[in-house]
Amino acid sequence: MTQTSKSLLRSQAWRIFLLQCGLSVAVVVLALLPVSLLPARSWAVAALLTGSILVLAIALFCASRFMRLLEGANDKIAALTTHDDLTGLPNRNWFFDRLDQEISRAGRYGNRLSLVMVDLDRFKGVNDAFGHPLGDQTLAEVARLLAANIRASDVAARYGGEEFMIILPETCAGQAARAAEKLRMVVEVNDISLEGPEVKVTISCGVADLASVRPGRGTLRDALVAAADRAMHRAKLNGRNQVAVHAVEHERQLTLV
Repeated sequence: MTQTSKSLLRSQAWRIFLLQCGLSVAVVVLALLPVSLLPARSWAVAALLTGSILVLAIALFCASRFMRLLEGANDKIAALTTHDDLTGLPNRNWFFDRLDQEISRAGRYGNRLSLVMVDLDRFKGVNDAFGHPLGDQTLAEVARLLAANIRASDVAARYGGEEFMIILPETCAGQAARAAEKLRMVVEVNDISLEGPEVKVTISCGVADLASVRPGRGTLRDALVAAADRAMHRAKLNGRNQVAVHAVEHERQLTLV
């Protein structure tokens, strides 16, 4: 949580506290007046009872306001621990947890599962030419385009820097490649114009599915991520702004003699 958010939360809590204190004091004063002014004891007791009920009602009202404030703060903290602040997408840790769940589900039910790694082409040039603030806006806009052009069952996450990951449950490599090609075209045709000059951005995508990887010394998750990463780098080497699919034959090594 940022310092600004903390200060805002603190000021809201103080306002609730001061509201409760002010209203409670006012009610107590108004309840004590009849005790000193009215000779009838019954009226004085009724005034004190009414004041007590009002003070209790004020306390309950302020407590409910404070609880809502606390719940909102907890929701923000939870979002910060699972989502990237810049793009609003799930972060790297959340991505790994979700990928583990999807791999486990795919293994249990025999479903297909694909992974797409997306990397912005020559993004350092955008930062150098336009500055990091516009570079951040560019990342946020690309993230928005990716999230808006995948299925509801798919998951887009920020992997780190200018890299994104997309989990595609129940999807083979061919289907995932077509989905990645759609994303590539969407980013290519959408010139990003945000508070400054238009920025032309393209992406390179690497696709891998569970059927094409075999876990070595690491886990199946590590093998799938590494396969998508290698495919993405192959797309870069082949000229960028394209989709490359990992295949088993790319993992073959020369026989030692």
